[in-house]
Amino acid sequence: MARVTDVEQVRRVPAAGRAVFWTQFALLIAYLIGSFGILILAAVHVGDPGAVLHPGLDRLGDPKDSMLIGPDSVWNPLVWIVGVCRLIAWFVYPLGFAMLLFGGATMVHTWRLGDRRTFTQVAVLTAIWLILIILAASPYGSSLTTWLLD
Repeated sequence: MARVTDVEQVRRVPAAGRAVFWTQFALLIAYLIGSFGILILAAVHVGDPGAVLHPGLDRLGDPKDSMLIGPDSVWNPLVWIVGVCRLIAWFVYPLGFAMLLFGGATMVHTWRLGDRRTFTQVAVLTAIWLILIILAASPYGSSLTTWLLD
């Protein structure tokens, strides 16, 4: 029988698992804004929705021309946010492989600790990063990256 003074053991979620999850999530959102967000803006800007499936300079023009986020100045925070997101999209390979390594190591760690919720969250995001790396290695992904680098 439990006494009133006994305190239940509260199982704490490891901080490393949460940190990796939120890092993967934040970088995923930034990548999506910096790649597909800019791609969709460019397709809307030129009035060619089919260009989303075939990104390139011939159909979409310069990616910088489609970023209509207000005055292009150093003091506009949206310019900085979109610029950082675009930079993240440029480095999809090293960033994606880092997310796979951190995700894999965190999955092993959280599985051993018995933290199934964090394990599942990190596993889903790691799988999404794997899909993004495969997509980036495809002809579509290489043409998207080439267009973004212009």
